[in-house]
Amino acid sequence: MNYLEHLEKHCGTFVSGFDIPDLLEDAVQIIELEEESSKLTSISTLGLHWHALQFEDGSTVRQELLFRFIQQHAKEEFIELMWQLTDHALGTHRAFELGELYKLPEGLLEQYSFSSVYVTAPFYSDESFITYEHEDQSVLVVWFVPIHPSEEQFIEEHGTEPFDELLYETDYELLDMNRKKLI
Repeated sequence: MNYLEHLEKHCGTFVSGFDIPDLLEDAVQIIELEEESSKLTSISTLGLHWHALQFEDGSTVRQELLFRFIQQHAKEEFIELMWQLTDHALGTHRAFELGELYKLPEGLLEQYSFSSVYVTAPFYSDESFITYEHEDQSVLVVWFVPIHPSEEQFIEEHGTEPFDELLYETDYELLDMNRKKLI
Protein backbone atom coordinates (compact mmCIF):
# COMPACT_ATOMS: atom_id res chain seq x y z
CA MET A 1 0.00 0.00 0.00
CA ASN A 2 1.42 3.41 -0.95
CA TYR A 3 0.81 6.55 1.09
CA LEU A 4 -2.06 7.76 -1.10
CA GLU A 5 -3.83 4.42 -0.58
CA HIS A 6 -3.18 4.78 3.17
CA LEU A 7 -4.78 8.24 3.09
CA GLU A 8 -7.77 7.06 1.09
CA LYS A 9 -8.33 4.19 3.51
CA HIS A 10 -8.65 6.68 6.40
CA CYS A 11 -9.68 10.01 4.84
CA GLY A 12 -11.88 9.21 1.86
CA THR A 13 -11.48 9.50 -1.86
CA PHE A 14 -8.74 11.49 -3.58
CA VAL A 15 -10.47 14.50 -5.20
CA SER A 16 -7.66 16.66 -6.55
CA GLY A 17 -4.07 17.73 -6.28
CA PHE A 18 -2.69 21.24 -6.17
CA ASP A 19 0.56 21.68 -8.05
CA ILE A 20 2.54 24.32 -6.22
CA PRO A 21 5.83 24.85 -8.12
CA ASP A 22 7.95 25.47 -4.98
CA LEU A 23 6.83 22.14 -3.54
CA LEU A 24 6.96 20.19 -6.79
CA GLU A 25 10.69 20.95 -6.97
CA ASP A 26 10.96 18.81 -3.83
CA ALA A 27 8.50 16.16 -5.16
CA VAL A 28 5.81 17.20 -2.67
CA GLN A 29 2.18 17.88 -3.48
CA ILE A 30 -0.82 19.10 -1.57
CA ILE A 31 -3.91 17.00 -2.16
CA GLU A 32 -7.60 16.99 -1.25
CA LEU A 33 -9.60 13.99 -0.10
CA GLU A 34 -13.27 13.84 0.74
CA GLU A 35 -15.45 11.49 2.74
CA GLU A 36 -18.72 11.72 0.82
CA SER A 37 -20.89 10.32 3.61
CA SER A 38 -19.77 12.95 6.13
CA LYS A 39 -18.75 15.79 3.79
CA LEU A 40 -15.44 15.84 5.65
CA THR A 41 -12.58 17.33 3.64
CA SER A 42 -8.92 16.53 4.24
CA ILE A 43 -5.99 18.53 2.90
CA SER A 44 -2.74 16.57 3.08
CA THR A 45 0.80 16.59 1.89
CA LEU A 46 1.90 13.80 -0.39
CA GLY A 47 5.61 13.13 -0.72
CA LEU A 48 6.91 15.01 2.32
CA HIS A 49 7.86 11.66 3.85
CA TRP A 50 10.69 11.38 1.30
CA HIS A 51 12.43 14.17 3.22
CA ALA A 52 14.00 13.44 6.61
CA LEU A 53 13.04 16.05 9.19
CA GLN A 54 14.80 16.58 12.48
CA PHE A 55 13.42 16.99 15.98
CA GLU A 56 15.07 19.36 18.46
CA ASP A 57 16.83 16.41 20.13
CA GLY A 58 18.56 15.57 16.84
CA SER A 59 16.56 12.46 15.97
CA THR A 60 15.02 12.27 12.52
CA VAL A 61 11.52 11.40 11.40
CA ARG A 62 9.43 11.14 8.25
CA GLN A 63 6.15 13.07 8.40
CA GLU A 64 3.09 13.89 6.31
CA LEU A 65 0.83 16.81 7.27
CA LEU A 66 -2.95 16.92 7.55
CA PHE A 67 -5.89 19.30 7.98
CA ARG A 68 -9.47 18.00 8.32
CA PHE A 69 -12.63 20.14 8.28
CA ILE A 70 -16.26 20.26 7.22
CA GLN A 71 -16.39 23.85 5.92
CA GLN A 72 -15.75 23.34 2.21
CA HIS A 73 -15.62 27.09 1.62
CA ALA A 74 -12.46 27.30 3.78
CA LYS A 75 -10.55 24.89 1.52
CA GLU A 76 -8.43 27.56 -0.20
CA GLU A 77 -7.27 28.93 3.16
CA PHE A 78 -6.27 25.45 4.33
CA ILE A 79 -4.36 24.87 1.10
CA GLU A 80 -2.50 28.16 1.61
CA LEU A 81 -1.75 27.27 5.22
CA MET A 82 -0.59 23.77 4.25
CA TRP A 83 1.72 25.28 1.63
CA GLN A 84 3.27 27.59 4.25
CA LEU A 85 3.74 24.79 6.82
CA THR A 86 5.20 22.42 4.21
CA ASP A 87 7.51 25.11 2.87
CA HIS A 88 8.65 25.75 6.46
CA ALA A 89 9.43 22.05 6.98
CA LEU A 90 11.33 21.76 3.71
CA GLY A 91 13.22 25.00 4.29
CA THR A 92 14.29 24.26 7.86
CA HIS A 93 14.35 20.42 7.73
CA ARG A 94 12.70 20.66 11.14
CA ALA A 95 10.04 18.17 12.20
CA PHE A 96 6.73 19.22 13.72
CA GLU A 97 6.62 18.14 17.36
CA LEU A 98 3.39 17.19 19.12
CA GLY A 99 2.14 20.04 21.27
CA GLU A 100 3.73 22.82 19.22
CA LEU A 101 1.82 25.92 18.21
CA TYR A 102 2.17 27.81 14.94
CA LYS A 103 0.67 31.30 14.65
CA LEU A 104 -1.75 31.70 11.78
CA PRO A 105 -0.65 34.14 9.09
CA GLU A 106 -2.74 37.29 9.05
CA GLY A 107 -5.96 36.88 7.11
CA LEU A 108 -6.14 33.06 7.21
CA LEU A 109 -9.18 31.58 8.97
CA GLU A 110 -9.82 34.94 10.62
CA GLN A 111 -13.60 34.61 10.17
CA TYR A 112 -13.42 31.81 12.78
CA SER A 113 -11.31 33.80 15.29
CA PHE A 114 -8.50 31.23 15.42
CA SER A 115 -5.02 32.41 16.35
CA SER A 116 -2.83 29.33 15.87
CA VAL A 117 -2.72 25.72 14.82
CA TYR A 118 -1.85 23.02 17.32
CA VAL A 119 0.21 19.98 16.36
CA THR A 120 -1.28 16.65 17.38
CA ALA A 121 -1.85 13.11 16.15
CA PRO A 122 -5.05 12.37 14.17
CA PHE A 123 -6.72 10.80 17.19
CA TYR A 124 -10.24 10.87 15.68
CA SER A 125 -9.04 8.24 13.24
CA ASP A 126 -8.27 4.58 13.68
CA GLU A 127 -4.90 4.09 15.41
CA SER A 128 -3.50 2.46 12.26
CA PHE A 129 -3.69 5.85 10.53
CA ILE A 130 -1.19 7.58 12.84
CA THR A 131 1.84 5.70 11.50
CA TYR A 132 2.30 4.59 7.91
CA GLU A 133 4.83 1.81 7.49
CA HIS A 134 6.70 1.85 4.19
CA GLU A 135 9.55 -0.53 3.44
CA ASP A 136 12.12 0.21 6.14
CA GLN A 137 10.71 3.52 7.36
CA SER A 138 7.83 4.74 9.46
CA VAL A 139 5.92 7.89 8.53
CA LEU A 140 4.08 9.86 11.22
CA VAL A 141 0.88 11.64 10.26
CA VAL A 142 0.75 15.09 11.86
CA TRP A 143 -2.66 16.73 12.31
CA PHE A 144 -2.95 20.51 12.68
CA VAL A 145 -5.93 21.68 14.73
CA PRO A 146 -6.88 25.39 14.56
CA ILE A 147 -7.24 26.83 18.06
CA HIS A 148 -8.64 30.00 19.63
CA PRO A 149 -6.60 32.59 21.60
CA SER A 150 -8.13 31.38 24.91
CA GLU A 151 -6.99 27.82 24.13
CA GLU A 152 -3.53 29.07 23.21
CA GLN A 153 -3.36 30.94 26.52
CA PHE A 154 -4.44 27.79 28.37
CA ILE A 155 -1.55 25.87 26.78
CA GLU A 156 0.91 28.60 27.75
CA GLU A 157 -0.35 28.59 31.36
CA HIS A 158 -0.98 24.86 31.92
CA GLY A 159 1.06 23.02 29.29
CA THR A 160 0.15 20.63 26.52
CA GLU A 161 -0.86 17.61 28.60
CA PRO A 162 -4.00 19.19 30.14
CA PHE A 163 -4.90 20.64 26.74
CA ASP A 164 -4.51 17.24 25.08
CA GLU A 165 -6.91 15.84 27.68
CA LEU A 166 -9.47 18.47 26.64
CA LEU A 167 -8.97 17.59 22.98
CA TYR A 168 -9.42 13.87 23.62
CA GLU A 169 -12.75 14.56 25.35
CA THR A 170 -14.17 16.06 22.14
CA ASP A 171 -16.29 14.08 19.74
CA TYR A 172 -15.45 15.37 16.25
CA GLU A 173 -16.03 19.02 17.25
CA LEU A 174 -12.49 19.88 16.14
CA LEU A 175 -13.49 19.24 12.51
CA ASP A 176 -16.02 22.08 12.64
CA MET A 177 -14.42 25.50 12.25
CA ASN A 178 -17.53 27.02 13.88
CA ARG A 179 -16.92 25.03 17.05
CA LYS A 180 -17.22 26.51 20.52
CA LYS A 181 -14.03 27.36 22.38
CA LEU A 182 -12.83 24.56 24.67
CA ILE A 183 -11.67 27.17 27.22
